[in-house]
Amino acid sequence: MCQGKAELIGCIPKEEIPEIIRRWFKKATIILSVECSIEYEGRATSTASKARRLIIIKEDGTVIVHGPTGRNPINWQPKAYVRGIIKDGEVLIECVRLNPKEYLRIHLEGDPDIMIVPLSRGLFRLSGSESDIVNELYRHPEIVEEGARVVSREVSTPYGRIDLVLKGKDEVLLLVEVKRGRADVEAVFQLKRYVEYYRKLGIDCRGVLVASGFTGRAVKALKEHGFKHIKFHRSVG
Repeated sequence: MCQGKAELIGCIPKEEIPEIIRRWFKKATIILSVECSIEYEGRATSTASKARRLIIIKEDGTVIVHGPTGRNPINWQPKAYVRGIIKDGEVLIECVRLNPKEYLRIHLEGDPDIMIVPLSRGLFRLSGSESDIVNELYRHPEIVEEGARVVSREVSTPYGRIDLVLKGKDEVLLLVEVKRGRADVEAVFQLKRYVEYYRKLGIDCRGVLVASGFTGRAVKALKEHGFKHIKFHRSVG
């Protein structure tokens, strides 16, 4: 049943976009369907020619631009400052990230269809054996980190097998250790051995521990080593 929480504005003159972004940015998710061209400057550079695309501006500043096929976006910018600009008669959406310094500029070539959607958080549940969980993360690496992609799984090292190896958007490897139950400090030390092994090989990497819960000692050790941890809840019955 429709709850009436979305504000469907429909097709509007593109000149109204700066005011709409000013009004709704960080208050709701802004969704646009519009002909646009794109420029990106940062760790690399890229351009995308004029085409009709789907633009999603989330409340935390994450901006995602999708084309007509595939699940991966053409461009995306995490946690950016977003504003609409009119310059020399041109309307564009500018997304700026300071660390690392990146710019995503979306040039609006036509009048957009737009919808404003207040979204909410729910409980994420992931159930099954460690193998089931690894399979799920393999299929959906964005659970670990948005924009991540799979490199390999069950990777052998002198200290055991790494459950999953991903690569983040920043091209840094993510070494993922999965525990079905509650993770204790030994799981952190195991992950630490993997990370240290890769770093001794000159490979830049980060550690990620996935479990249904974490002991106090584990959380403390995770923070000390700068590792990310993701908590999931097993379904019962």
